[in-house]
Amino acid sequence: MKENRKFLQFFDNEDYEKEVPESDEQKKIPPPPFERPYPKDAILIDLVSPEDFKIGKTPLLNIVNNRKSRRKYTDDLLTLEELSFLLWCTQGLKKELKSGLGVRRTVPSSGAKSPFETYLVINRVKGLDPGLYRYISFSHKLLFIKEIKDVEKTIGELSYNQKFVGKAPVIFYWTAVPYRTEWRYTVLAHKFIAIDLGLLCQSLYMACEAIKLGTCAIGYYEQNKVDKLLELDTKDEFVVLVHPVGKYPKEKKVTEFFKNPQAKVKSEDLSKLVGTYTKDKSVVEIIFKEDQLFAKIGDYEEPFTPYNETEFEGEYLKAVRFILSSDGKVEKVIILNSHDDTTELIYQESESS
Repeated sequence: MKENRKFLQFFDNEDYEKEVPESDEQKKIPPPPFERPYPKDAILIDLVSPEDFKIGKTPLLNIVNNRKSRRKYTDDLLTLEELSFLLWCTQGLKKELKSGLGVRRTVPSSGAKSPFETYLVINRVKGLDPGLYRYISFSHKLLFIKEIKDVEKTIGELSYNQKFVGKAPVIFYWTAVPYRTEWRYTVLAHKFIAIDLGLLCQSLYMACEAIKLGTCAIGYYEQNKVDKLLELDTKDEFVVLVHPVGKYPKEKKVTEFFKNPQAKVKSEDLSKLVGTYTKDKSVVEIIFKEDQLFAKIGDYEEPFTPYNETEFEGEYLKAVRFILSSDGKVEKVIILNSHDDTTELIYQESESS
């Protein structure tokens, strides 16, 4: 593990000359194409031109302040303009360099080498059939590739059973074509590709926030199976990041979740809530230490801020409400998580019992 950290480091000058080999560019080998080829007779689908966008006018500071990972999406369809906007903001082509050595896009890349391709699994976009597509950035169009059976189930399972991924109206799959960057930067290329991917990822986050869409970067996916689904060769092109995108429901306010008025809380009120709460395979242990109530899930502990003696605010566990019987004994806990999903767990036992 520690050995792999070197991937994040760069060379001192004397090491650079010793470790970095001559590049294919220095060898006068022609550069690779900066877009994957497609059949000449392929039918391409027009997208909305950037000059015609009527969306995305949100002030930058609002975008920065509101940006967050969103994992819950409505069943609403995306419009073709919304999809066009996201594609243009993440991989739109502004200029092909006259030298033929790179391209200028709406998102920067090391040496203008643009090592990514954009694939889309489309579930619900107005005017488009569901299926797998590729963004043809040089002409700002879409190429339909194929249908995908049981798309929600298939995509969810291939994302390590993160079901919300498959339920999104659109799922972005970014692939890397490493040789575009390797052609110039050789062994340095992979650090630069990782940097470029971070820039690309943030651009989608910001573009989504600008038009009130939600997204979440997904690094957990079954590499070989996803590459096979997208019909990639896996050696010279492979998936490096997944991004579901969709409209998101109105966020629940914590105060709307609470049922009782705010009140001061004593230590004895907190200690009686201690115990183990379960539902199916879910286990949450409530512990009390240093005059603070914590939820313990595996090795993770999250502190709670009391709102009153039975209701508390958290972070990942956004809010919790303990339900007491008429005689004041704990019966269960209802948890509102950061995705605005609620889970009800039954009280099992107290540490003091």
